[in-house]
Amino acid sequence: MRSLSDKTERFLLGTLGVVALFVFWEYAANHNIINVAVTTSPSRIVVAFVAQWQSGDLLGDLRVSLGEFAVGFLLSLVIGVALGIAMGMSRMVEYATDPFIWFLYSAPLIALYPLIVVWLGFGYTTVVAVTFLLTVVSIIVNTMAGVHSVEPVLVRAVQAFGGNYRAVVTKVILPASVPLIVAGVRIGLGRALLGVVLGEMFSSNAGLGFRVSYYAGRLRTADVFVALIVLILIGLATDQLCKQIEARLQAWRA
Repeated sequence: MRSLSDKTERFLLGTLGVVALFVFWEYAANHNIINVAVTTSPSRIVVAFVAQWQSGDLLGDLRVSLGEFAVGFLLSLVIGVALGIAMGMSRMVEYATDPFIWFLYSAPLIALYPLIVVWLGFGYTTVVAVTFLLTVVSIIVNTMAGVHSVEPVLVRAVQAFGGNYRAVVTKVILPASVPLIVAGVRIGLGRALLGVVLGEMFSSNAGLGFRVSYYAGRLRTADVFVALIVLILIGLATDQLCKQIEARLQAWRA
C-alpha cells in the first residue's frame, strides 16, 4: 500500500512540475518576458502539432523514424547479444574482436560520418548504419560482462549432466546475464534514438530528425519543438517497454 502511495505521489508531483513549467512558459511568452521568435510557447507548439498532424507530415515522419529505429536497434540487439555471449564464453573470440569493439567505443563516430555517407550514400541505409554503430557496442560490452559474471560451477554442472552448448547458453548464461544485458539494452535504446536523429539530420529528406534540422534552419521554433517532444515521448515509451520486458525476464530467471 505504501509502495502504491509513493508511486502516486511521484506521478502527481512530476505532473504538477511539468504543468507549472508550461504555465510559466506560456505566461512569459504572452508578457514578452522571453522572445517567442526563438523560444516559442506551448500554445504555438499545440497549433504547430495540429497543423503537422492534419497535413500528414508528422505521421509520415514518425513512420520513417520508427522504421529506421526498429531495424537499427534490432540488428544491434541480435548481433550484440550473440557476439557478447561468444566473447564471454570464448577467450579466443574475445581477443580477436576486442580491438574492433573498443575502436567503435572510443572513436568519435560523428567524425566518421562523412565516410559512412561516401560508402553507403544518403538515405535509409546510412541512418540504419549509424543507429547500429552507436547502439551495438553497449549491448556487446554489457552482455560480455554478464557472461563473465556467471559462476563457472553452474556451467560445469550443466555439462556434467550432458548439457550441450545450447543448454549452457539457455539454462545458465542467459538467465544469469539478464540484468546486465537489459542494462545494455536500455542504454542502447537511447543511443539508437540518437543515431536515428543524427542520421536523418544529415543524410535524409524525411523523418523526425530531418524535420528538426529543416524547421530549425527556417526559425520555425514551434515546429522544431513538435518533433523534439515526439522524440522524447518515443524515448520514454521504449524505456517503459524495456522495464516491462525486464520484469517478465526476471520472473523467467526465477
